[in-house]
Amino acid sequence: MTHPADQGSAALGRFAPPPSAAPLVEVHLLGVPLHVMRASREHHDGLMREFRILALSGQAEEHDLPRRLVELVQILGQQYGTRRDRRDAELEVAIAAGRQVMDHVEVVPAAASEAVVRLGALMEEADSYCRQALLMTLPRPAVLRRFGDWYIGQFVDQLAGRSAVRWDGPLRVEV
Repeated sequence: MTHPADQGSAALGRFAPPPSAAPLVEVHLLGVPLHVMRASREHHDGLMREFRILALSGQAEEHDLPRRLVELVQILGQQYGTRRDRRDAELEVAIAAGRQVMDHVEVVPAAASEAVVRLGALMEEADSYCRQALLMTLPRPAVLRRFGDWYIGQFVDQLAGRSAVRWDGPLRVEV
């Protein structure tokens, strides 16, 4: 289990505004499937890389892309494209040790629910463009969509005072 005091490297924290005096809440992610988490991060990173390239190149407006996709490029490529620390090393050490799952604690501002929901909606929208082949990134496989819904749902539910729910899905992404 990760230590909640390590707030600066929260996976979701990489998309959060700078820390403030807002109250913090621990979100317990139980039974995180390590291989699915790795695949989810790799897909997410590839998608963010594509959005960042499009945003920085200015090519999104030059191509015949839907207006909303251009807006997503601006939001995800510029606003959310900046990397912040996350616990990749801890994930890789656990996988190298042969672990399949681990419990994990994230510390987030108590008011983060709206931002988490918005990020989830943006990722779903981006996935729609992947399915339409408007992006080079492939759409997420079903298990990664399920994992994303569970992951975001855990933040929303626990920030609303509900109990943590253990991941009950597959432990690997089958190709």
